[in-house]
Amino acid sequence: MSRRGRLNLALLAVALLALPCSVRAEEGLPPDASPTSVSATTPRAPLGSHGETGTAVYSNNDGLRVISPWIQARQQVSGPVSVQVESRTDIITAASVDMISGASPSFQDIREEVGFLSTYDQAGLAGHAGYTYSTEHDTHTHTMTVGGSKELLSRNLTLALAYGLGLDRLGSVREPEAMWHDRTSHRLDATVTQVLSPTAIVSAAYTMQQIEGFQSSPYRLVPLVPHDSTQWLKSQAQWVAERHPTSRGRHGFTLEGRKAVGRWLTLRALYRGYLDTWAVRSNTGEVGATFDLGHGWEIGLFERLYWQSNASFYRSMYSVDRAYITRDRRLAAQWSESVTLDIRARFGIVGLLLQGVGLWTRYEDFRTVDADRFVPMAATWAGIVQTALSLDF
Repeated sequence: MSRRGRLNLALLAVALLALPCSVRAEEGLPPDASPTSVSATTPRAPLGSHGETGTAVYSNNDGLRVISPWIQARQQVSGPVSVQVESRTDIITAASVDMISGASPSFQDIREEVGFLSTYDQAGLAGHAGYTYSTEHDTHTHTMTVGGSKELLSRNLTLALAYGLGLDRLGSVREPEAMWHDRTSHRLDATVTQVLSPTAIVSAAYTMQQIEGFQSSPYRLVPLVPHDSTQWLKSQAQWVAERHPTSRGRHGFTLEGRKAVGRWLTLRALYRGYLDTWAVRSNTGEVGATFDLGHGWEIGLFERLYWQSNASFYRSMYSVDRAYITRDRRLAAQWSESVTLDIRARFGIVGLLLQGVGLWTRYEDFRTVDADRFVPMAATWAGIVQTALSLDF
């Protein structure tokens, strides 16, 4: 395939996730590490059959570890139509059922996820429809997606649109399921991709998401400490249940560009802006390079910087109860930096992937418990390692 073709397919396949964290993720994964997303662009299925299996391992210094084996199969069933099925298991071990604030003893959980995706791709017109179901001890999630894209101007311009509907049922393992809460999310992704030259391509995406329903943690408690306290002692705290607004609108914009330099090097740059109705604002910048080493080997190195503001109702400490009150550190102002090393190889019908990610996060004003005191939280770190094997027939 030509360098222009590789650039085009690589950018078309990327999920331009413009929201900083997953709706349902409660295990403290970093921003932009959402396990699921809606891509406006229809995935390009290879001809014939395709199979993939792999394992991802996430670990951080809060005592959280997630091991995620997965398997995927894709088959071209009739001309431009392909179907794909995928199964994923998340084996979660944590120091607390609520890793965001450490509000309970250690626990283990297993999340099971299965998904189906059907795609159509012919003569510059593509479409996809999919369904994913996931379940764990305190959450059941249904996600439906549908989307399409059209190539114009001699296939140099691609317009894509996708819609996703999420239906969640969630609660506490301490409660009967009849007492659980509902949450609904609507998501719209629009993407424009333009080929500028045989070696350069840019893409712009807008993402809108509206979430209605329960958005607090059923496990998280928030301490109320007297206003005149100077020591912020845990023994002085009165604990109340967390309460978040039941409506949240989220908006994101992503601009990405890729440029091939010579035969062996491809450069990538990305900016992502985000805002929501909870007054959270964020900016993400990423730069990276992929090197074609020849003989089927590629290596990529990427660096990402992320900044986020507080939610409007977030406080590091509360002295009195309020309508909305939180101890979710994902709603606190923060900085983060991540570095990704990506190694890929292809030998005929066999493809290999080895990927490592290191993430460092600093919270500007979040307090954690140290003995009997609430003290500023130190910087946190996390690591992700992923391996995968693919076969094409």
